[in-house]
Amino acid sequence: MADATYDAVIIGGGTKALFTAMYLAKYAGMKGGIFERRHELGGGLATSEAAAGGFVGDTHTSTIYGWYYLPISQDFPDFEEKGGKLINYPMTLSAITKEDQMSVGIYHHSVDPTGEKTAQLLAQYSQRDADTYLKLFDLCKPGGTFNDAFVQTFFSPPPRPTEPDPIDLWLQEYVQRPDALVDYTWTQLSANRAVQELWDNICLQLMTLRRLKGIGTITDVSSAITVFSMVVGGSAMCYVKGGTHNVAHACQRIFLENGGEFHTKQHVDRVLIENGRARGIRLADGTEIAARHLVVSGVDPRHLAFRLIGPDHISQKVLQRVDRLEETLTCITWYNWALHETPRYDAASRVNPSLADAHWVMLATKSLESLLSEAYDRRLGRHPDPEGRIVAVAHHTRCDDTRAPAGKHTCITEQPTVPAGRMAEREWMAFKKRHAQEVIREWQQYAPNMTWDNVIGFDALTPYDTAMRLINLGPTGNQTVVDAVPGQGGKLRPIAEFARYRTPIQGLYATGSAWGKCRGGFKTRPYACYKAIAEDMGLRKPWEEKGRNY
Repeated sequence: MADATYDAVIIGGGTKALFTAMYLAKYAGMKGGIFERRHELGGGLATSEAAAGGFVGDTHTSTIYGWYYLPISQDFPDFEEKGGKLINYPMTLSAITKEDQMSVGIYHHSVDPTGEKTAQLLAQYSQRDADTYLKLFDLCKPGGTFNDAFVQTFFSPPPRPTEPDPIDLWLQEYVQRPDALVDYTWTQLSANRAVQELWDNICLQLMTLRRLKGIGTITDVSSAITVFSMVVGGSAMCYVKGGTHNVAHACQRIFLENGGEFHTKQHVDRVLIENGRARGIRLADGTEIAARHLVVSGVDPRHLAFRLIGPDHISQKVLQRVDRLEETLTCITWYNWALHETPRYDAASRVNPSLADAHWVMLATKSLESLLSEAYDRRLGRHPDPEGRIVAVAHHTRCDDTRAPAGKHTCITEQPTVPAGRMAEREWMAFKKRHAQEVIREWQQYAPNMTWDNVIGFDALTPYDTAMRLINLGPTGNQTVVDAVPGQGGKLRPIAEFARYRTPIQGLYATGSAWGKCRGGFKTRPYACYKAIAEDMGLRKPWEEKGRNY
């Protein structure tokens, strides 16, 4: 006999499982129970005092796109009030080249609602780039044809592999237009080839490719759509006031207010399966929890298949596909820096004054070869050459003074590196110090005040640290769990048998960073997962009630 019973049992209290639980509690009216291994809910939505006393830093998710919470803000009107408040910088995304301090950037749509301000900045170097940006902006703005297809695709379970999704249908129609920016061959181009066809300016090429590293690689086939969304999506970049863990707090409050319960420091050992159907879970201490209607897993595909379900309940074909997943290309170092003063970039005074209000700044050598070499090095399991890296810097306290003591500042630097298992713990400890020295040495070539005298402290988060803290991202410490490379991206992510949020076990659904159309940070998965559950079980559909097409 079960020790406790819930309508819905949720394995893990990470970002995606937590959002799914909110929908099950409020719109399905189910009594939900979350069981989380760690001491708190939220997973990658984590913020802590980092780098030095009084300095607040995000330990995983930091940048948020404004559309991430589009349906959630409508379906849970108190979401922002409870902690989900997003703010933005005037300029969201920018890049500087080391050799000549060339700089371009993309303004947030709140200060550039027509795209003209960004286009004027791009026109300093290339009128063609300015014209291209305006065409892209028109496609991607709210109400634009690509935006509509994009939102429908990302907020819905994927169709079957042989069926087109809304983006596929949009592209088929768009390439027929005489003024189309791309043709259908783009679906077979690598990202580095695509950006060279799209942009003249090397800064724009570098900026686009550096953002694309967030989905794993720039050398594999990557459709024009990915390039489109990465560039113009920059105009919607935001972050959470006071740190991303505030979103986790908002979700937790909403879940509890709708009758949910959560249990921390509870490690789920197995899904209980009877006659091919999920009936509940067993915890590591032997406690059994029954599920009246369904079980939702928020863990990674490997843990789900080999541990929670087990080889006795799943085919050899599925096990082999899961075992062969690529999960080494999206591993990053993530440093929180406590500073006396904010970086003062030479390019801000010489070329682009808006850099003083930029969120992300990409510091880059004026060559695509450096990015390609870095990608090849990481494929071989080697740390990239420090001289060829792009240092990506996010500046928080320029617009959010809650993150540091008065008059002080905090930044994040991010660079791709090798997976956690490539080095032992002692080697990672040595790497942390060495990498910090490399970053400061590179940083001060763009912002001369970025010397060690300006540094109060830093908090080094490597793939090894990530893997130790969040087992869902281990053993490699991959920020997106699995890489969005051919065969395990788009409609097939992570594998065809799991891609539609269903599993081979009836009543067992899966969500998490390894699911969904694109990279792991996207918060669309829980909403799409609930859509799949609602379709199967005849539950309330808030999108239909509110007349949404997504």
